[in-house]
Amino acid sequence: MKITVAIPTYNNLQQLEWCVNSLFKYTNHDDLQVVIVDNGGKGEVEKRLVFGDLPIKVISASDNLGWMKAINLVLNDCNTNYFCMLNDDVIFPPTASNFWGWLESQLKVRLHVNHKVVAVGPCSNFVAGPQSLMDLSTPLVFSTDVLIGFCLMIKTQVLKDLGGLDESLPGGDDFDLSIRLKEAGYNMHVDKRAYLHHIGQQTGNRVHEGFWDTSYHQELVNNALIKKHSLGTWYKVFSMGWSEPIFKDAQ
Repeated sequence: MKITVAIPTYNNLQQLEWCVNSLFKYTNHDDLQVVIVDNGGKGEVEKRLVFGDLPIKVISASDNLGWMKAINLVLNDCNTNYFCMLNDDVIFPPTASNFWGWLESQLKVRLHVNHKVVAVGPCSNFVAGPQSLMDLSTPLVFSTDVLIGFCLMIKTQVLKDLGGLDESLPGGDDFDLSIRLKEAGYNMHVDKRAYLHHIGQQTGNRVHEGFWDTSYHQELVNNALIKKHSLGTWYKVFSMGWSEPIFKDAQ
């Protein structure tokens, strides 16, 4: 196994089933191990979803650990080269057979070692910034200042060295991680040949109804990131810049 895929979930059995079944049906999964963190689900994932002999481990948490703590829980025991944090409200399309190969290839490039690429993400219909399928100004593969956490694959040891996700934040953990990666001298890529369908804002709206992604919540996240990193750093990251294509064959 080379890639650990961590999927936190909270009372979202139908979409989780779509996510996992489409992952194993439509992608090359020879090098994957999936770990589902059932947040406060009282074992419902194991009781109601049948995975057979697929390489899936389910961790049943008695309480809702939340996204960041659940991700860190899986990361702490991860022994694969790469680690992917994945939302439970995503669906892999029938054209995604080489999804993991495209992402992993960006992290294996040795001809561009000076770029120190350690994290990569796909494009989607529901994602902020240049990872959006609808942003036609970008090339297929490009360097970016921020990766959104709905599907973010990273070198495991790098994420461990950074201390995982910051559980003290009220949100915006992917922006925080992107800042810390850049400050550590690493680069991030987007590979738009890998597409992932994202339903979007499912768990947050259900758990924090009337609060999640509201103007008030966004202000809390922004203030937390500014306090931690500085106003200038926050502004640069929220500009979501990207650079020209690094690979000549990825125009």
